[in-house]
Amino acid sequence: MNRLDALKLIIEKHHDDPIVFSNGLTSREAAWLNDQENHMYLVHGMGEALSVGIGIAAAADTPVVVVDGDGNCLMGYSALNMLKNYNITYYVLDNGCYETTGGQDVSVCLDFPGLNRIKIEKGKKGTPNPPHPEITKNKFSNWLSNKMNTETI
Repeated sequence: MNRLDALKLIIEKHHDDPIVFSNGLTSREAAWLNDQENHMYLVHGMGEALSVGIGIAAAADTPVVVVDGDGNCLMGYSALNMLKNYNITYYVLDNGCYETTGGQDVSVCLDFPGLNRIKIEKGKKGTPNPPHPEITKNKFSNWLSNKMNTETI
């Protein structure tokens, strides 16, 4: 499966949930496919997607989806132990390399309870960048605020 097809499936399946996308191609392609106010793009946050997802799940008490790359998963590996404590669906797009930083090999086992591994082909270069971080932050903050206000009424 290629990354775009994997992202389409994830976005369609979880269209109402907040989705945190890891840095690099994952964020750029997700924004290019279907930019939504409940999407958070960690364009420069290597290895932090799961930690951010855990923070959102804890603060908003809502199901959260995190889409990570295999290299990013390894960078944020310590957060995997907290996965079981929150309502998080965690996808790892596994292409066997750190694609964002030049294609270095990632040859480790990524089997962990709660981790949904999707084997993908290496992506293509040239996908546009997602919206500016300030725009993404404002849109996501508004979405989260509206969600929290409507659920507490």
